[in-house]
Amino acid sequence: MFAATSAAGTATPKLSVEHARKSFRQANGADVAAIADLSFTVRAGEYVAIVGPTGAGKSVLLDCLLGLKTLDAGQILIDGRPVQNFVREKKGHITRIFQEDRLLPWLSANDNAAIGLQMQGVAEKERRATAARWLDAVGLSSFKEALPSELSGGMRQRVNIARAFAPDPELVLLDEAFSALDDVTATRLRQDFKTLAQAQSTTFLIVTHSIDEAIFLADRILVFGAPARLMAEIAVPSRAFEDRAISDQIKDEVRRLIAAGARVQ
Repeated sequence: MFAATSAAGTATPKLSVEHARKSFRQANGADVAAIADLSFTVRAGEYVAIVGPTGAGKSVLLDCLLGLKTLDAGQILIDGRPVQNFVREKKGHITRIFQEDRLLPWLSANDNAAIGLQMQGVAEKERRATAARWLDAVGLSSFKEALPSELSGGMRQRVNIARAFAPDPELVLLDEAFSALDDVTATRLRQDFKTLAQAQSTTFLIVTHSIDEAIFLADRILVFGAPARLMAEIAVPSRAFEDRAISDQIKDEVRRLIAAGARVQ
């Protein structure tokens, strides 16, 4: 068994979700819960993956973390402050890498990577220089002026990663970031992302349907039920991805929990 409780210590967690609840009204007038009494914490600099069945409210939670949706009850705190205050006061310090690259088709790779910096009010010369450095870091040195239509899917996602890192974020949200890519491209991009991420003083929350990806990227896996509620926390030992026995044991436990979470409505 790998179940573990969060060990936030005495320091204020980077992220704290406390008894969060969120429902939506259907066309027939019925309320459907997306998030049901969800609580967990994430320490500064930690890599935490979220897995769960369809309907576990994972993307809804990320919307709430960005201030795009509001909870019906409970609260989300960043550095002990309500998330709405953090988002308003520290623009661009929470970024999100989507499954789709969501690049603006009329902008170059450099200008797309600089969007977050533009939102922060960074001067054009500085933001283009910063974006260029991040495009170099993700291996796109020769494609800074290319339009999205001139890039492969993997290259567009590299621009998306550069855009997420360029504003020097404190929290990066990965929303099925590699699931739209073929296996070879996704594997290479995950490794490059991990290498890049480990050089930053940043906290990562990784939503994924791939248990292998969760084991490869995360220090800890949160297993959600549907609607979103915390069923278990699983610590990921160092180099667990390379140890077949440990990796298989974690995967079996996660699959069991996901199946149980999908049955309980």
